[in-house]
Amino acid sequence: MTISDWDRLFDELYLRTYAQLAAPETGPRMAEGAVRLAGLEPGADLLDCPCGYGRHSVEFARLGMRVVGADRSEVLLAEAKRLAGDGEWPKWAQADYRELPFADASFDCVTNLFSSLGYWGDEGDRQAIREFRRVLRPGGKLVIETMHRDRLMWIYTPASWHELPDGALMIEKREIDYARGLSVTTHELVEKDGTRRAVPYELRVYTATEWVAMARDAGFEHVACYGDFDETPLSRETRLVLIAS
Repeated sequence: MTISDWDRLFDELYLRTYAQLAAPETGPRMAEGAVRLAGLEPGADLLDCPCGYGRHSVEFARLGMRVVGADRSEVLLAEAKRLAGDGEWPKWAQADYRELPFADASFDCVTNLFSSLGYWGDEGDRQAIREFRRVLRPGGKLVIETMHRDRLMWIYTPASWHELPDGALMIEKREIDYARGLSVTTHELVEKDGTRRAVPYELRVYTATEWVAMARDAGFEHVACYGDFDETPLSRETRLVLIAS
């Protein structure tokens, strides 16, 4: 795998910043919502991809799913394994979601949660969704939870900062090209001693219409968009939950 800005973000930097700020209740809430929306029963085969540091995968296992967590980052997978402990599930795989190392029709559900597409450009995202479709069994469900362009326009701020539990700061500076649907962010960690580490990255932020079109192009026949896992109507005030089969 070649190293990208995405790889530089999703390593120790992610664990020091975003992971420290994640509300502990969001992992269980999103996992329970995805299982309920997809109509899964205990024993279902579920691919959580990318799984990051495992906060959703562990909860899927708690709900009785036979979970495989796949991620490109060795660092995040190591943390996921630590978090999961010694149980039979989840199992883990290092993989790029544009080329999954699984046989056709291996899973009942694929989950892609917390704005985990958009980093490899339009064709990269289309390829990922085609791969999700390929590894799903007939009737299997894809669940995506993400930002969408209309909400981003509604909440956009050019800069933000958060104090981390250890006293360091996370600073983000953003520019948005609305015509291209592209958010350009500089993500920076400022240590208490003043040491700085910054990573710039681009995120393609799609409209709901574009998400539906990509899912249909990948071969999904039934696609629905909601504002949350409880089927709240989609609006600029909500994030996007897409379910496709």
